[in-house]
Amino acid sequence: MSTRGARAGASSAAPAERIRREIERWFLVEPLLFGAWTAHRVLAVPKIKTIRVQAGRIEYNPDFIARLTERELVALLQLEALRIVLGHPYQRRKADVELSYQASNITLQECLRTSLPVPRAHEVFGTHEHDDQYFDYYYGRLVERASGVAPSKATSKATSEATSGATSATSATSEATSATSEATRGAGGSGGSLRDYAHPDDGGLESAGGWDADDLFAELVREVVARAEENRAWGTIGGKLRERILAAQRPRVSHAEILRSFRTSILSKERYLTRMKPSRRYGFAYMGSRYALRSRLLFAIDVSGSMSSAELATGLSIVNQMFSPVVSEIDVIQFDTEIQGDKLTLKRARREHRVLGRGGTAFQPVIDYIDAHRDYDGLIVYTDGCAPVPARPKRAKTRIVWLFTHEATWRAQERGMRHLGRSAFVLP
Repeated sequence: MSTRGARAGASSAAPAERIRREIERWFLVEPLLFGAWTAHRVLAVPKIKTIRVQAGRIEYNPDFIARLTERELVALLQLEALRIVLGHPYQRRKADVELSYQASNITLQECLRTSLPVPRAHEVFGTHEHDDQYFDYYYGRLVERASGVAPSKATSKATSEATSGATSATSATSEATSATSEATRGAGGSGGSLRDYAHPDDGGLESAGGWDADDLFAELVREVVARAEENRAWGTIGGKLRERILAAQRPRVSHAEILRSFRTSILSKERYLTRMKPSRRYGFAYMGSRYALRSRLLFAIDVSGSMSSAELATGLSIVNQMFSPVVSEIDVIQFDTEIQGDKLTLKRARREHRVLGRGGTAFQPVIDYIDAHRDYDGLIVYTDGCAPVPARPKRAKTRIVWLFTHEATWRAQERGMRHLGRSAFVLP
Protein backbone atom coordinates (compact mmCIF):
# COMPACT_ATOMS: atom_id res chain seq x y z
CA MET A 1 0.00 0.00 0.00
CA SER A 2 1.31 3.42 -0.89
CA THR A 3 1.69 6.42 1.42
CA ARG A 4 1.75 10.09 0.60
CA GLY A 5 4.87 12.16 0.56
CA ALA A 6 5.70 13.66 3.94
CA ARG A 7 6.58 17.11 5.06
CA ALA A 8 9.78 17.45 7.05
CA GLY A 9 8.15 17.98 10.46
CA ALA A 10 4.88 17.62 12.31
CA SER A 11 1.86 19.60 11.09
CA SER A 12 0.59 22.69 12.91
CA ALA A 13 -3.05 21.66 12.30
CA ALA A 14 -5.11 20.33 15.18
CA PRO A 15 -4.78 16.55 15.69
CA ALA A 16 -8.48 15.91 15.04
CA GLU A 17 -8.29 17.92 11.80
CA ARG A 18 -5.19 16.02 10.64
CA ILE A 19 -6.93 12.69 11.20
CA ARG A 20 -10.13 13.88 9.52
CA ARG A 21 -8.28 15.07 6.39
CA GLU A 22 -6.53 11.73 5.93
CA ILE A 23 -9.69 9.68 6.50
CA GLU A 24 -11.62 11.82 4.00
CA ARG A 25 -8.92 11.09 1.43
CA TRP A 26 -9.52 7.36 2.00
CA PHE A 27 -13.11 7.72 0.78
CA LEU A 28 -11.83 7.66 -2.81
CA VAL A 29 -8.51 5.82 -2.60
CA GLU A 30 -8.94 3.37 0.33
CA PRO A 31 -12.68 2.56 0.58
CA LEU A 32 -12.13 -0.58 2.68
CA LEU A 33 -10.06 1.24 5.30
CA PHE A 34 -12.51 4.15 5.19
CA GLY A 35 -15.45 1.84 5.91
CA ALA A 36 -13.68 0.12 8.80
CA TRP A 37 -12.57 3.41 10.38
CA THR A 38 -15.92 5.20 10.09
CA ALA A 39 -17.74 2.27 11.74
CA HIS A 40 -16.07 3.44 14.98
CA ARG A 41 -16.34 6.49 17.20
CA VAL A 42 -13.11 8.51 17.18
CA LEU A 43 -12.31 10.13 20.53
CA ALA A 44 -9.48 12.27 21.93
CA VAL A 45 -8.39 10.70 25.24
CA PRO A 46 -5.43 12.60 26.75
CA LYS A 47 -4.90 10.04 29.57
CA ILE A 48 -3.63 7.32 27.18
CA LYS A 49 -0.15 7.40 25.67
CA THR A 50 -0.73 6.78 21.96
CA ILE A 51 -3.73 5.31 20.13
CA ARG A 52 -5.90 2.22 20.60
CA VAL A 53 -8.97 0.45 19.23
CA GLN A 54 -11.47 -1.24 21.53
CA ALA A 55 -15.22 -1.77 21.92
CA GLY A 56 -16.16 0.22 18.81
CA ARG A 57 -13.98 3.21 19.69
CA ILE A 58 -10.74 4.61 18.29
CA GLU A 59 -9.07 6.59 21.06
CA TYR A 60 -5.98 8.74 20.63
CA ASN A 61 -3.78 11.09 22.62
CA PRO A 62 -3.86 14.51 20.87
CA ASP A 63 -0.25 15.37 21.77
CA PHE A 64 0.97 12.04 20.39
CA ILE A 65 -0.79 12.72 17.07
CA ALA A 66 0.44 16.34 17.00
CA ARG A 67 4.08 15.23 17.18
CA LEU A 68 3.87 12.85 14.21
CA THR A 69 5.08 13.86 10.77
CA GLU A 70 2.61 13.51 7.92
CA ARG A 71 4.29 10.33 6.74
CA GLU A 72 4.20 8.81 10.23
CA LEU A 73 0.55 9.75 10.68
CA VAL A 74 -0.49 8.19 7.36
CA ALA A 75 1.34 4.94 8.19
CA LEU A 76 -0.08 4.87 11.72
CA LEU A 77 -3.69 5.35 10.58
CA GLN A 78 -3.31 2.67 7.91
CA LEU A 79 -1.87 0.28 10.50
CA GLU A 80 -4.77 0.86 12.92
CA ALA A 81 -7.41 0.59 10.16
CA LEU A 82 -5.92 -2.72 9.01
CA ARG A 83 -5.90 -3.93 12.63
CA ILE A 84 -9.67 -3.38 12.62
CA VAL A 85 -10.15 -5.07 9.23
CA LEU A 86 -8.24 -8.15 10.39
CA GLY A 87 -10.40 -8.24 13.52
CA HIS A 88 -7.61 -8.30 16.11
CA PRO A 89 -9.48 -6.16 18.72
CA TYR A 90 -12.60 -8.34 18.36
CA GLN A 91 -11.19 -11.87 18.45
CA ARG A 92 -11.31 -14.01 21.56
CA ARG A 93 -9.14 -12.48 24.28
CA LYS A 94 -5.69 -13.99 24.62
CA ALA A 95 -4.22 -14.90 27.99
CA ASP A 96 -1.17 -12.61 27.61
CA VAL A 97 -2.29 -9.13 26.56
CA GLU A 98 1.19 -7.77 25.83
CA LEU A 99 2.13 -10.73 23.63
CA SER A 100 -1.23 -10.38 21.91
CA TYR A 101 -0.44 -6.75 21.05
CA GLN A 102 3.05 -7.68 19.88
CA ALA A 103 1.66 -10.48 17.67
CA SER A 104 -0.82 -8.02 16.18
CA ASN A 105 1.90 -5.46 15.44
CA ILE A 106 4.16 -8.05 13.81
CA THR A 107 1.26 -9.24 11.63
CA LEU A 108 0.44 -5.68 10.53
CA GLN A 109 4.06 -4.84 9.77
CA GLU A 110 4.41 -8.01 7.71
CA CYS A 111 1.37 -6.85 5.70
CA LEU A 112 2.24 -3.18 5.21
CA ARG A 113 6.05 -2.89 5.70
CA THR A 114 5.73 0.65 7.04
CA SER A 115 8.57 2.96 8.08
CA LEU A 116 7.30 2.99 11.68
CA PRO A 117 9.60 1.43 14.30
CA VAL A 118 7.36 -1.66 14.56
CA PRO A 119 9.60 -4.74 14.19
CA ARG A 120 9.11 -7.33 11.48
CA ALA A 121 9.03 -11.06 12.18
CA HIS A 122 12.67 -11.75 11.31
CA GLU A 123 13.78 -8.94 13.64
CA VAL A 124 11.91 -10.55 16.52
CA PHE A 125 12.65 -14.23 15.84
CA GLY A 126 16.03 -13.93 14.15
CA THR A 127 15.05 -15.89 11.03
CA HIS A 128 12.98 -15.33 7.89
CA GLU A 129 11.13 -18.65 8.26
CA HIS A 130 8.37 -16.85 10.20
CA ASP A 131 7.75 -14.11 7.62
CA ASP A 132 4.24 -13.42 6.26
CA GLN A 133 2.32 -15.40 8.88
CA TYR A 134 -0.82 -14.68 10.89
CA PHE A 135 -1.87 -13.28 14.25
CA ASP A 136 -2.51 -16.63 15.98
CA TYR A 137 0.71 -18.05 14.55
CA TYR A 138 2.82 -15.19 15.94
CA TYR A 139 1.03 -15.29 19.28
CA GLY A 140 1.79 -19.01 19.57
CA ARG A 141 5.46 -18.52 18.72
CA LEU A 142 5.79 -15.61 21.18
CA VAL A 143 4.20 -17.69 23.94
CA GLU A 144 6.60 -20.56 23.18
CA ARG A 145 9.56 -18.20 23.33
CA ALA A 146 8.34 -16.61 26.57
CA SER A 147 7.96 -20.11 28.06
CA GLY A 148 11.56 -20.91 27.19
CA VAL A 149 10.76 -23.32 24.33
CA ALA A 150 13.61 -23.02 21.84
CA PRO A 151 14.86 -25.42 19.15
CA SER A 152 18.52 -25.12 20.06
CA LYS A 153 21.05 -22.94 21.85
CA ALA A 154 22.51 -21.86 18.53
CA THR A 155 19.11 -20.75 17.26
CA SER A 156 18.42 -18.98 20.54
CA LYS A 157 21.73 -17.16 20.31
CA ALA A 158 21.06 -16.15 16.70
CA THR A 159 17.59 -14.99 17.64
CA SER A 160 18.96 -13.01 20.58
CA GLU A 161 21.61 -11.33 18.43
CA ALA A 162 19.13 -10.54 15.66
CA THR A 163 16.60 -9.17 18.15
CA SER A 164 19.33 -7.12 19.81
CA GLY A 165 20.30 -5.69 16.45
CA ALA A 166 16.69 -4.94 15.63
CA THR A 167 16.25 -3.24 19.02
CA SER A 168 19.30 -1.08 18.39
CA ALA A 169 17.98 -0.06 14.98
CA THR A 170 14.55 0.64 16.45
CA SER A 171 16.12 2.67 19.28
CA ALA A 172 18.00 4.76 16.73
CA THR A 173 14.78 5.37 14.82
CA SER A 174 12.98 6.27 18.03
CA GLU A 175 15.73 8.67 19.06
CA ALA A 176 15.54 10.37 15.67
CA THR A 177 11.77 10.60 15.96
CA SER A 178 12.07 12.00 19.48
CA ALA A 179 14.54 14.62 18.28
CA THR A 180 12.17 15.64 15.50
CA SER A 181 9.25 15.72 17.90
CA GLU A 182 11.01 17.74 20.62
CA ALA A 183 10.65 20.99 18.70
CA THR A 184 6.87 20.64 18.53
CA ARG A 185 6.32 19.11 21.96
CA GLY A 186 6.52 22.32 23.99
CA ALA A 187 6.54 22.61 27.75
CA GLY A 188 4.10 20.38 29.60
CA GLY A 189 3.31 18.19 26.58
CA SER A 190 1.85 14.75 27.25
CA GLY A 191 1.46 11.53 25.32
CA GLY A 192 3.84 8.79 24.38
CA SER A 193 6.31 8.22 21.58
CA LEU A 194 6.34 5.88 18.61
CA ARG A 195 8.41 3.50 20.71
CA ASP A 196 5.55 3.35 23.25
CA TYR A 197 3.26 2.50 20.33
CA ALA A 198 5.54 -0.11 18.77
CA HIS A 199 6.71 -2.11 21.78
CA PRO A 200 4.40 -4.18 24.01
CA ASP A 201 6.44 -3.63 27.19
CA ASP A 202 5.71 0.09 26.88
CA GLY A 203 2.16 0.24 25.53
CA GLY A 204 0.82 -3.28 25.07
CA LEU A 205 -1.35 -3.50 28.16
CA GLU A 206 -2.90 -0.09 27.55
CA SER A 207 -3.38 -0.64 23.80
CA ALA A 208 -4.77 -4.20 23.89
CA GLY A 209 -6.21 -4.39 27.41
CA GLY A 210 -9.72 -3.74 26.11
CA TRP A 211 -9.63 -6.33 23.31
CA ASP A 212 -12.23 -9.03 23.64
CA ALA A 213 -14.73 -11.05 21.63
CA ASP A 214 -17.40 -8.67 20.33
CA ASP A 215 -19.90 -10.23 17.93
CA LEU A 216 -21.49 -6.89 17.00
CA PHE A 217 -18.33 -5.16 15.79
CA ALA A 218 -16.90 -8.36 14.36
CA GLU A 219 -20.03 -8.57 12.20
CA LEU A 220 -19.74 -4.88 11.22
CA VAL A 221 -16.19 -5.50 10.03
CA ARG A 222 -17.31 -8.57 8.07
CA GLU A 223 -19.99 -6.46 6.34
CA VAL A 224 -17.40 -3.81 5.40
CA VAL A 225 -15.12 -6.49 3.92
CA ALA A 226 -18.06 -8.17 2.13
CA ARG A 227 -19.00 -4.85 0.47
CA ALA A 228 -15.39 -4.32 -0.62
CA GLU A 229 -15.31 -7.79 -2.18
CA GLU A 230 -18.71 -7.40 -3.84
CA ASN A 231 -17.87 -3.99 -5.35
CA ARG A 232 -14.18 -4.73 -5.96
CA ALA A 233 -13.49 -1.63 -3.85
CA TRP A 234 -10.16 -2.69 -2.36
CA GLY A 235 -8.24 0.52 -3.08
CA THR A 236 -4.48 -0.08 -3.07
CA ILE A 237 -4.71 -3.37 -1.17
CA GLY A 238 -2.95 -6.04 -3.22
CA GLY A 239 -4.04 -9.59 -3.95
CA LYS A 240 -2.03 -11.36 -1.24
CA LEU A 241 -3.22 -9.07 1.52
CA ARG A 242 -6.74 -9.25 0.09
CA GLU A 243 -6.74 -13.05 0.50
CA ARG A 244 -5.54 -12.70 4.07
CA ILE A 245 -8.31 -10.22 4.90
CA LEU A 246 -10.96 -12.49 3.40
CA ALA A 247 -9.59 -15.49 5.27
CA ALA A 248 -9.67 -13.53 8.55
CA GLN A 249 -13.44 -13.06 8.19
CA ARG A 250 -14.15 -16.80 8.46
CA PRO A 251 -15.65 -17.64 11.83
CA ARG A 252 -13.09 -19.29 14.12
CA VAL A 253 -14.17 -22.71 15.32
CA SER A 254 -12.12 -24.44 17.97
CA HIS A 255 -10.53 -27.69 16.82
CA ALA A 256 -11.93 -29.24 20.02
CA GLU A 257 -15.47 -28.40 18.87
CA ILE A 258 -14.80 -29.95 15.46
CA LEU A 259 -13.46 -33.12 17.10
CA ARG A 260 -16.48 -33.38 19.41
CA SER A 261 -18.79 -33.02 16.44
CA PHE A 262 -16.72 -35.55 14.50
CA ARG A 263 -16.86 -38.10 17.31
CA THR A 264 -20.65 -37.83 17.37
CA SER A 265 -20.93 -38.12 13.58
CA ILE A 266 -19.07 -41.45 13.38
CA LEU A 267 -21.33 -43.34 15.77
CA SER A 268 -22.71 -46.49 14.19
CA LYS A 269 -25.40 -48.87 15.41
CA GLU A 270 -24.65 -52.52 15.98
CA ARG A 271 -27.80 -54.72 16.03
CA TYR A 272 -28.03 -57.82 18.17
CA LEU A 273 -30.89 -60.16 19.13
CA THR A 274 -32.12 -60.63 22.68
CA ARG A 275 -34.88 -62.61 24.42
CA MET A 276 -35.10 -59.88 27.02
CA LYS A 277 -37.06 -57.76 24.55
CA PRO A 278 -40.07 -59.00 22.47
CA SER A 279 -40.19 -58.76 18.71
CA ARG A 280 -42.35 -55.86 17.57
CA ARG A 281 -44.19 -58.09 15.08
CA TYR A 282 -44.35 -61.49 16.78
CA GLY A 283 -44.08 -60.73 20.48
CA PHE A 284 -42.19 -63.15 22.73
CA ALA A 285 -42.40 -65.96 20.14
CA TYR A 286 -39.28 -64.47 18.55
CA MET A 287 -36.33 -62.56 19.87
CA GLY A 288 -36.38 -58.79 19.71
CA SER A 289 -33.55 -56.47 18.69
CA ARG A 290 -31.31 -54.12 20.62
CA TYR A 291 -28.80 -51.69 19.20
CA ALA A 292 -25.44 -50.80 20.72
CA LEU A 293 -23.59 -47.67 19.71
CA ARG A 294 -19.99 -48.28 18.76
CA SER A 295 -17.30 -46.55 16.79
CA ARG A 296 -13.98 -47.61 15.31
CA LEU A 297 -11.57 -44.71 15.10
CA LEU A 298 -8.14 -44.49 13.48
CA PHE A 299 -5.71 -41.75 14.47
CA ALA A 300 -2.80 -41.18 12.04
CA ILE A 301 -0.02 -39.05 13.46
CA ASP A 302 2.67 -37.42 11.33
CA VAL A 303 6.11 -38.41 12.66
CA SER A 304 8.15 -36.65 9.97
CA GLY A 305 11.34 -34.84 10.94
CA SER A 306 9.67 -31.43 11.02
CA MET A 307 7.29 -32.40 13.84
CA SER A 308 8.60 -31.06 17.16
CA SER A 309 8.40 -32.95 20.45
CA ALA A 310 5.79 -30.44 21.68
CA GLU A 311 3.62 -31.04 18.59
CA LEU A 312 3.84 -34.81 19.02
CA ALA A 313 2.85 -34.42 22.67
CA THR A 314 -0.15 -32.34 21.57
CA GLY A 315 -1.14 -35.11 19.16
CA LEU A 316 -1.07 -37.69 21.95
CA SER A 317 -3.17 -35.36 24.10
CA ILE A 318 -5.76 -35.13 21.31
CA VAL A 319 -5.88 -38.95 21.12
CA ASN A 320 -6.57 -39.07 24.85
CA GLN A 321 -9.43 -36.56 24.49
CA MET A 322 -11.20 -38.76 21.93
CA PHE A 323 -11.91 -41.61 24.40
CA SER A 324 -15.55 -41.92 25.47
CA PRO A 325 -17.97 -44.69 26.50
CA VAL A 326 -18.72 -45.17 22.80
CA VAL A 327 -15.11 -44.79 21.56
CA SER A 328 -13.55 -47.25 23.98
CA GLU A 329 -10.51 -48.03 21.84
CA ILE A 330 -8.53 -46.12 19.25
CA ASP A 331 -6.11 -47.48 16.68
CA VAL A 332 -3.02 -45.31 16.17
CA ILE A 333 -0.64 -45.45 13.22
CA GLN A 334 2.45 -43.34 12.55
CA PHE A 335 3.44 -42.08 9.12
CA ASP A 336 5.96 -39.95 7.26
CA THR A 337 6.42 -40.99 3.62
CA GLU A 338 5.08 -44.44 4.58
CA ILE A 339 3.35 -46.17 7.47
CA GLN A 340 5.91 -46.65 10.23
CA GLY A 341 5.71 -49.68 12.51
CA ASP A 342 2.60 -51.62 13.45
CA LYS A 343 -0.83 -50.37 14.37
CA LEU A 344 -1.19 -49.68 18.09
CA THR A 345 -4.60 -50.21 19.72
CA LEU A 346 -5.16 -47.99 22.76
CA LYS A 347 -7.89 -48.88 25.25
CA ARG A 348 -7.10 -46.06 27.67
CA ALA A 349 -5.28 -42.74 27.65
CA ARG A 350 -1.49 -42.84 27.57
CA ARG A 351 1.02 -40.25 28.72
CA GLU A 352 3.82 -41.21 26.35
CA HIS A 353 4.36 -43.00 23.07
CA ARG A 354 7.42 -44.28 21.19
CA VAL A 355 7.95 -42.28 17.99
CA LEU A 356 9.26 -43.87 14.77
CA GLY A 357 9.95 -42.44 11.32
CA ARG A 358 11.25 -38.82 11.18
CA GLY A 359 11.45 -38.63 7.37
CA GLY A 360 9.41 -36.50 4.93
CA THR A 361 5.61 -36.26 4.65
CA ALA A 362 3.11 -38.00 2.33
CA PHE A 363 -0.62 -38.46 2.92
CA GLN A 364 -1.35 -41.17 0.34
CA PRO A 365 -0.07 -44.07 2.54
CA VAL A 366 -2.70 -43.16 5.15
CA ILE A 367 -5.49 -43.23 2.55
CA ASP A 368 -4.15 -46.54 1.22
CA TYR A 369 -4.26 -47.90 4.79
CA ILE A 370 -7.97 -47.18 5.31
CA ASP A 371 -8.68 -48.59 1.83
CA ALA A 372 -7.02 -51.81 2.97
CA HIS A 373 -8.73 -51.76 6.39
CA ARG A 374 -12.29 -50.74 5.64
CA ASP A 375 -13.93 -51.23 9.04
CA TYR A 376 -13.07 -47.76 10.39
CA ASP A 377 -15.90 -45.27 10.92
CA GLY A 378 -13.58 -42.28 11.23
CA LEU A 379 -10.01 -41.14 10.58
CA ILE A 380 -8.13 -38.20 12.13
CA VAL A 381 -4.90 -37.19 10.41
CA TYR A 382 -2.67 -35.00 12.62
CA THR A 383 0.14 -33.28 10.69
CA ASP A 384 2.28 -30.15 10.47
CA GLY A 385 3.21 -30.24 6.83
CA CYS A 386 2.30 -29.53 3.28
CA ALA A 387 2.23 -32.59 1.05
CA PRO A 388 0.48 -33.52 -2.21
CA VAL A 389 -3.28 -33.95 -1.87
CA PRO A 390 -4.01 -37.70 -1.86
CA ALA A 391 -6.64 -39.53 -3.90
CA ARG A 392 -10.12 -40.07 -2.50
CA PRO A 393 -10.49 -43.17 -0.33
CA LYS A 394 -12.42 -46.03 -1.94
CA ARG A 395 -14.68 -46.37 1.13
CA ALA A 396 -16.52 -43.05 1.18
CA LYS A 397 -18.27 -43.87 4.48
CA THR A 398 -15.07 -43.38 6.46
CA ARG A 399 -15.28 -39.79 7.70
CA ILE A 400 -12.00 -37.85 7.81
CA VAL A 401 -10.74 -34.85 9.74
CA TRP A 402 -7.40 -33.26 8.80
CA LEU A 403 -5.91 -31.57 11.85
CA PHE A 404 -2.96 -29.24 11.18
CA THR A 405 -0.57 -28.02 13.84
CA HIS A 406 -0.44 -24.43 12.50
CA GLU A 407 -2.92 -22.05 10.92
CA ALA A 408 -0.56 -21.13 8.07
CA THR A 409 -0.31 -24.77 6.92
CA TRP A 410 -4.07 -25.21 7.25
CA ARG A 411 -4.67 -22.16 5.04
CA ALA A 412 -2.30 -23.57 2.42
CA GLN A 413 -4.00 -26.99 2.40
CA GLU A 414 -7.63 -26.33 3.36
CA ARG A 415 -9.04 -25.73 -0.11
CA GLY A 416 -7.41 -28.80 -1.66
CA MET A 417 -8.57 -31.03 1.21
CA ARG A 418 -12.26 -30.09 1.11
CA HIS A 419 -13.29 -33.12 -0.96
CA LEU A 420 -11.56 -35.41 1.56
CA GLY A 421 -13.34 -34.23 4.72
CA ARG A 422 -13.23 -31.42 7.24
CA SER A 423 -10.02 -29.70 8.27
CA ALA A 424 -8.96 -27.53 11.17
CA PHE A 425 -5.83 -26.28 12.92
CA VAL A 426 -4.88 -26.53 16.56
CA LEU A 427 -5.52 -23.22 18.30
CA PRO A 428 -2.57 -22.13 20.45
